Amino acid sequence: MREFFGNRKVLIIGNGISGQGAGEALAKLGAQVTVADEAANARIISRKFVSEFNLIITSPSVAPTHKIYKLAKSLKLEIYGEAELGARLFSGTLIGITGTNGKTTTVSLLGEILKRAGKNAAVCGNIGVSFAHTAVFTKPDIAVCELSSFQLEDSITLKPHIAIITNISPDHLDRHGSFNAYAAAKCAIAKNQTKAEYLIVSQDDIPLYCFKNFRPDSRVLYTSRTGKVHGAYVTDGTVYYDNQPIIAVNQIRLIGGHNLSNCLFAVCAAKLLEVENSVIAEVLREFEGEKHRVQLIAHQNGKNFYNDSKGTNIAASLAAAKAMQGTCALILGGKEKGCSFDELFANLPDNVVYIAAIGEAADTILRSAAATGYTKKHTVEKKDTLQDAVSACAQTPAQNVLLSPACASFDMFKDYAARGNAFAEAVANLG
Repeated sequence: MREFFGNRKVLIIGNGISGQGAGEALAKLGAQVTVADEAANARIISRKFVSEFNLIITSPSVAPTHKIYKLAKSLKLEIYGEAELGARLFSGTLIGITGTNGKTTTVSLLGEILKRAGKNAAVCGNIGVSFAHTAVFTKPDIAVCELSSFQLEDSITLKPHIAIITNISPDHLDRHGSFNAYAAAKCAIAKNQTKAEYLIVSQDDIPLYCFKNFRPDSRVLYTSRTGKVHGAYVTDGTVYYDNQPIIAVNQIRLIGGHNLSNCLFAVCAAKLLEVENSVIAEVLREFEGEKHRVQLIAHQNGKNFYNDSKGTNIAASLAAAKAMQGTCALILGGKEKGCSFDELFANLPDNVVYIAAIGEAADTILRSAAATGYTKKHTVEKKDTLQDAVSACAQTPAQNVLLSPACASFDMFKDYAARGNAFAEAVANLG
């Protein structure tokens, strides 16, 4: 690695976690690194400036329409993303996990199972730790890597030993342009796999049309919450892996059907890596899940308050609402991502009895609620702030208050974590 990158002049576009991680990794390998923020330094990214480099690495936030790609092509410079860089630097066993929802939970759960089994494993990628940085500094035997569609759309050599696609539903259409393009980006996780590798997909949650023109060479295993498949599945209230009972469903700590699916993915991958059933069951009994993902943060005045700030698309919010036991007041809204809210209102469970709409998407949410007839049965109100929305939900008779915005956070907050923390603060301020 040092021979290849030593003294190479590398331009990194984007100075977030991915960009900084890539820069630190390449600097350690002897490269001369320049990191340019894609927005603040847009004016300096000129042909003359770029021509001084011989390799360009992009962060996931850099869209394929960014001018850096056109400049790189005209200058015949190699350009690829940080996840691709990580794949080129990593020499261990790569577990790549993508999907519209469930990625972070599955990555974290599988990582915990592998560590409990005594394996030298690290979680990285879109979960908040640069894959490239992990490959150079941590050097685990196994990397459990969360991969977004942004990271996969320009992958070249990336080839996980085990690839997982949790589910596919409309998301990030403002970036990809169409659902077919988005689905194709997800499926790219397996494009380089051979018969020596594995692909795990859900029989329950991925429509067959998502796999149009997709013919992976890998060995395919399945998960299902509703019956026996070749892989991990639930039958008679028990989780199995190829006829081996692992754990009773009612012993799993995570709640909701969507989390049961996440558990099945982790079980399937763990068994491929020869983890004992007892270790898997032990972790499933204890694992509480990730912050900001259907996280119970308070119980006061007879209500449960759930933080699902990471629920940034329609499918995620539907899954969170369906996980609620009892009636629910739901907080929706934020920055739109090009998806229609009609699907959400057409499929919301009957237990959602009140909705507070916030952010840039609030008016769109109100129009969709009216157009789909939801407002004929239940109340949907626009609120100026998250605090106002929390207060309004707390005043309803609903047993649960759920923040699951189905939108990005960037109109009002730095990121989903900041939004989740603000929700927790607003709940605490209720007194």
